[in-house]
Amino acid sequence: MVPRVNRPSLLPFACALGAGLFASASGAQPLPPSAPVPSPAVVAARETTAASPTGFSFGSYGRVGVASDLRGRTGRSTNIVAFGPRLQAPPYAELQFNYDARFGSARWRAVTTLAMNEDLFHFTGRFGGAFAVRNLYLEETGIGSDDLTLWVGSRMYRGDDVYLLNFWPMDNLNMVGGGARYHAGEHVVLQAAVGMNRLDDPYQLQTISVAPREGFGPQTAFLLDRPRVLASAKATWYSVGRTAREGLKLSVYGEYHAMAAGVRQLNDAGSRVELPSDSGWVMGAQAGLYRGPSFVNVFVRYAQGLGAYGDLDVPVTLASARTSARALDFRLALSANWERGPFALMVGAYFRYFRDADAGVFSRDALVEGAVAARPIVWFGNHVGFAGEVSYQRVTYNAIDPVTGNGALAGSVLRFAAMPFVTPGGRGSYTRPHLQIIYAASLRDDGARRLYAPDDPFGFNSVEHFLGVGTEWWFNSSYL
Repeated sequence: MVPRVNRPSLLPFACALGAGLFASASGAQPLPPSAPVPSPAVVAARETTAASPTGFSFGSYGRVGVASDLRGRTGRSTNIVAFGPRLQAPPYAELQFNYDARFGSARWRAVTTLAMNEDLFHFTGRFGGAFAVRNLYLEETGIGSDDLTLWVGSRMYRGDDVYLLNFWPMDNLNMVGGGARYHAGEHVVLQAAVGMNRLDDPYQLQTISVAPREGFGPQTAFLLDRPRVLASAKATWYSVGRTAREGLKLSVYGEYHAMAAGVRQLNDAGSRVELPSDSGWVMGAQAGLYRGPSFVNVFVRYAQGLGAYGDLDVPVTLASARTSARALDFRLALSANWERGPFALMVGAYFRYFRDADAGVFSRDALVEGAVAARPIVWFGNHVGFAGEVSYQRVTYNAIDPVTGNGALAGSVLRFAAMPFVTPGGRGSYTRPHLQIIYAASLRDDGARRLYAPDDPFGFNSVEHFLGVGTEWWFNSSYL
């Protein structure tokens, strides 16, 4: 029998490769956002570690839960806006495998992150589920300068989040490409990236069967093949320095999106339409104050054209010129956390105006929406706590309510929740893991219930209950 020795195992990357191949074959759809980004103080602590480790390492983000509506049905999320509170989010997990190495002064890391959705075997009885490769890239630091980091591959590329609402309000890209990060002294960080994605959607990709030049049987031809080119740049300034535990943080951010012209076939008769080239852009800014674990971040973001839809979506309707030039997306967002002794308070909020590319006056593709959530927390010792949460969300579409015929189609939800929990991680709003009991009562107005199909039982009740258990964890997760 061969004794075990302290050497790295290849099993993590073997598992990663196998699951990655399965994900490619299964055609998994984009998955929800992953772990939150740590505060500047936490990032600084990691960046200033004296000696970077080498070899294999493992990290993970995950949440699992199950709930009842107290009427004999499964508990479901009552969110009606794009970025509603995360309290009722479905199960989701990421497994991250890293390999770190050094060559002299140069350091490099290979990162593989596999993600899976809520299709749990023990709940559905189906031995299968959707997997996706969220990260598959290599980055290096120390070639030419210790302040310069380069990366190439497929990755999530994002900034700070609004934790309670489970979204990244300013910068959140998914791309295959490359980028750089440069520390210009202690006060300035510069980032840039360029890449591509080609969604499996007829707006970007269409294959047709054609007669072969020789032989028998049809061949597949790529009639429409127009990937989206994505470029982003970000500059961040720290008043005291990026390694300080308190200070002011200011960021400016921009994106550019572009697609080439193409031809799409409309039907089996061979009718085709020309799609002109399309483009879009995003501009954003962030201001943040932080002291230890407490912080407040304010975001503003304006997007036009393709940029209004984000990188993982395409226009549903177009202007008469068959471009997305008229589309726009405007967001304001707030994220805050305060901690003192056994008490803490988390806050998240956003406002959004979205207009699609169609010049039509009335449309459900134009809307105003927003949400606000507050979560006070009290600790009893270091490992037991109680959190309450109150949230409000509302959406108003630029369309007439089809039921009443009077006024705009709109709805709102007021939610109250209680969440006792235990954790081995100690005090702190962002310490994990957590084991939780969750009860939530959602009060929906008539408009919110009319957003569901007439025969959908989920829209019948003005008060929707949610009682269940849940857990959430993260450790060694990727961030940028």
